[in-house]
Amino acid sequence: MPRLFRVSTLRGLWHGLRTEGPRSLLRLARNELAEPRLALTRKVRGAVTAVGDRFRRVTTASEAWSDDCLQLVWDLSVAPVSYDLVAALAAAEIERRKRGLGGIVVIVVPGPHHGVKRETPAHEMADDPEARLHRLRQELLPLLALMPSVRGHAVCADRQQAWSLIAGDDRRVYPDGYRIFLPLRPDSGAARDEARRAGTVWPLLSATDPGRRAAEEYLTRVAGGRRAIVITLRASALSPRRNSRIDDWVAFADGLDRTRYAPIFVHDGPTGAPLPEALAGREVCVAASLDVAFRMGLYERAWLTMGVLSEPLMLAWYDERVRYQVFVPIDEADDVTARALEDQGHRIGGDIEFARPWQQLVWKTDTLTAIRLAFAVMEARLTAIEAVERTAPAASARD
Repeated sequence: MPRLFRVSTLRGLWHGLRTEGPRSLLRLARNELAEPRLALTRKVRGAVTAVGDRFRRVTTASEAWSDDCLQLVWDLSVAPVSYDLVAALAAAEIERRKRGLGGIVVIVVPGPHHGVKRETPAHEMADDPEARLHRLRQELLPLLALMPSVRGHAVCADRQQAWSLIAGDDRRVYPDGYRIFLPLRPDSGAARDEARRAGTVWPLLSATDPGRRAAEEYLTRVAGGRRAIVITLRASALSPRRNSRIDDWVAFADGLDRTRYAPIFVHDGPTGAPLPEALAGREVCVAASLDVAFRMGLYERAWLTMGVLSEPLMLAWYDERVRYQVFVPIDEADDVTARALEDQGHRIGGDIEFARPWQQLVWKTDTLTAIRLAFAVMEARLTAIEAVERTAPAASARD
């Protein structure tokens, strides 16, 4: 039995039975079919695909949409409405290069549960389908502009429309083996696998020129010549125990030398909700929570981007210009982030395989002591990097 299945699936089975009961078995089976880890599952998919392909048809629309482009299919019957799309974009970009295609087009296929897939009861209570579709329109579709090779996208009204757009040539469709009648999720670990194989994956995501200009104007106004420290605060109703320890982050920011550093908070809480009292009198960049292009520009132009692991901070992972320090708490919740990352192939205690020298994961809870110690290490590292850049400017990836 492969280790990935043994660890991840058994954990998921136990957690599902405790929280959902027997119906979690059906969800686990659907997930295995959408992300096959067993040889048996792959054989089943192969057999079903062979039968379904006998009825497959190629349309004029699908030929036009696949012309010199790789189609990234984001099927909401198996994929979440989340920043996991960022990892899928990175994987698609790597595949595009390997296949010698000129660009990427993204096809969003609706799911069966009000346009999305059915999540666990706790997830549905905290994040209903309408909220997820709003996030798709307001956050996920705009972030497509951060991948320079993306040429266009389609949000299909139904699966029949998607059938007419998806190419008949498997070489132009990603993930491999996707069929409208047998959905598949892109491999979230593809970029890490490529880094282990080839040594590098760059370039991937990048801020847009308008996003950079807006960030530059903002930082000139609020930071002047000081080093901007952008702190992203997670404040989600989903797994709230994983949220940022706001008081600790505020105390860290208040302890910085304000003649050298300009701390800036990005609070990712519910839209329209009041800011926490702890942030009163501090610089909070509301625009970054609303505009993903501005957020990426801010992350790129900050001296350092910090925070506890959250979906928007995944943008930083896939942009080599962003200097980041992301905290990954271990054993802070039942759906432990660290364990989930380990099951996906991450090395606990290490950095992402394609991380640049100025990019770091900190495998600790974001307490004030841990933040200060980690920052001191990164401060020394970045100071050394800047000294090298002054003598060898070509070493910098931020310009």
